[in-house]
Amino acid sequence: MYAKNIWKEISEEKKENIFAFNKGYIDFLSKSKTERLAAQESIRLAEEKGFKPAGEFKTLKPGDKVYFNNRGKNLALYVMGEKPVSQGLRILGAHIDSPRLDLQQNPLY
Repeated sequence: MYAKNIWKEISEEKKENIFAFNKGYIDFLSKSKTERLAAQESIRLAEEKGFKPAGEFKTLKPGDKVYFNNRGKNLALYVMGEKPVSQGLRILGAHIDSPRLDLQQNPLY
């Protein structure tokens, strides 16, 4: 009838893992106050994992990690697969809400 409280039964190791993940997420949010800052931080993280800008490739081969940055506002990342595209794709989509306040048009009173 009532939801189970996992915090009563979870191990200390799992708690530490949860808090470590949350710390990383909070850090990302702190650095990503606008869509442009979110794109910059996402590129930095992607490059740490081996992704390179699309312009650095003449051809793509299986296993290549490539990204496209659209005017500094959004980002598409790809890992080239072994099979041809005609056999299908695996796609994950996400977006970032970056509310911005234009103080010239909407001044704070």
